[in-house]
Formats: sequence, C-alpha cells, structure tokens
Amino acid sequence: MRKDSAQTVELLLVLVVCIWGTNFILMKGVFRELSPLAFNAVRMTIAALALGLLWAWRERDRLGMPARDWLRLWILGLLGNGLYQMLFVIGLDLTTSGVSALLISTIPLWTALLAVLLRLERITAKTWLGIVVAFAGIVLVTLGTPARDHNHQMLAKDPFLGNALTLLAALCWAGYTVLQKSVLERYSPLRISALGLLLGVPALWAFAFWEVRQQDWSTVSWEAWGIIFYAGLISIALAYLIWSWGVQRLGSARTAIFNNLVPVLTFALAFFFLGEPLTLLQIAGGAVVLLGVSQTILAPPNPREAG
Repeated sequence: MRKDSAQTVELLLVLVVCIWGTNFILMKGVFRELSPLAFNAVRMTIAALALGLLWAWRERDRLGMPARDWLRLWILGLLGNGLYQMLFVIGLDLTTSGVSALLISTIPLWTALLAVLLRLERITAKTWLGIVVAFAGIVLVTLGTPARDHNHQMLAKDPFLGNALTLLAALCWAGYTVLQKSVLERYSPLRISALGLLLGVPALWAFAFWEVRQQDWSTVSWEAWGIIFYAGLISIALAYLIWSWGVQRLGSARTAIFNNLVPVLTFALAFFFLGEPLTLLQIAGGAVVLLGVSQTILAPPNPREAG
C-alpha cells in the first residue's frame, strides 16, 4: 500500500477517535433521559438502516454471497453489534465515561493477542512496543482515577460491575476486529459494516424490547434525539465503515491501536463538561498513551500484518 494511502487511512482513524471520544460524553448525558438499552436499540437500528440502504444502492449488482459467508457475517454481527453493544452501554451507565473509554482502549492488546493466537497476523516488534507502552499509560490513568468528585459524591453507580462489563465488551470488539479481517479479503468494508449491523442488531432488540416499550418517547428532548442520530449515523455507521477500511488496509492490530487515543480525549471532555476530576497521574498516563500510539503508527507494517 502506498504511503499516502496509509496516511489517509490513519487520518480518518483519528477522525474516528474524535467521534468516539465525544460519543462517550454525549451518551453519558443522554442516559439521564433514556434507558441505555432503549437508546442503543434505536441508534443501532438507525445505523443499520442507513448503511444497509447505502450498501444496497452501491453494490446492487453484486449482493449475493455463499451461505458460509452469510454465517460468518452473522457471527460478526452478533459479536460486534449485539453482544459488544449491549455490554458497552450497560457498562457505561454503571461506570464513569473516562474509565469506560479507558477500558475500551485496551482493545489493541486483546486484538494483537487474538491475531497472533489465531495465526492471522504477525505483529512487528515496534508495533508490540507501541501496544505495551500505550497499555502502561492506561494503567497510569486507571491508578490516577478518583472514585469521588470534589463534593465527595460517588462518580459511578456500580464501578466494579460497570468496569467488568466494559472489559468484556472490549474483548468482544477485539474478536470482531480480528475475525472480520479474513472476510474483508473478499468483500468491501461497506458490505461488512452494513451486513454486520443488519444481522447483529436484532439480537439487541431481544434484550431492549421491554425498555423501548416502557420508555415515554413523548418526553424525550430534541437534544436527546440529536444525540441518538449522531450516535447512530456518525459514531456507528460512518465510524464502523472507516474502521473496517482501516482493518482492510492497515491490519487489525495497527487499526486497533487508535482506540488508545479515545480515553485521552474522553477524560479531557469529561473534565470540562461532566465535572469528572482530572489528576496529574491521569495526564501523565495520557501522555504515555500518545507515545505508544505514535510508536505504533510510525512502525513500518509487516506484510502479513497489513494484508
């Protein structure tokens, strides 16, 4: 792949970081009006319909696939758009936005380990170094995260359960990222993203149907509706499309490392907009995360890593 093409993908992945970092803050705020599962079911449905229509229009002359690939995409959809999303929103509701973003940013570590264990990629030493350095930064941020705010109020409803569910979500997304690599060798990122959503979102409704029905939608503010559409069309539809493109062009490990940038932005935004405390240890950890990410981006891709 040409260097300028790789740089374009990396710049778009930085855009995804900005989208996702902002999304943590917006979602945390909207949970004051909507239950997490109801919110997630609606925004994911919007994303699935948008990408599904775009895929049907752009690739209408080649919609067919073998049954085995439909099965693979269904499994990917359940993992990345069903199980991941359910664990993610419930975890975010129970813990703080900054810690949630932090735990989600462990995805590169799990992604690299899965890719190596499944013998799908061979990770270069410089990429491993970047992952380890970024993970060390995450540990520093975790150690520097207080449990209470300036008024001595708990910052999270149930941090232990919320953190555990969020970590499980990170493992699900790592699996989604690694397993989609083989399918992306045959199909476009648009097809993978669209069908992953269309096949995975129904699983969300199995858990969210009752909360969607109980929700009083007549009282939902226009600001909350705006966040629902932003979270569906931008943070899911657009971001998933860019993410799949990144996996196709850069490899799963090099793409996943961009997740480490998300908590740095989220902690800063949470400090300014949600009043979540920001400590010197968190700032130092954020700087280490940035160092690890830059190390990985500057590392030359292994031929088997980038596909």
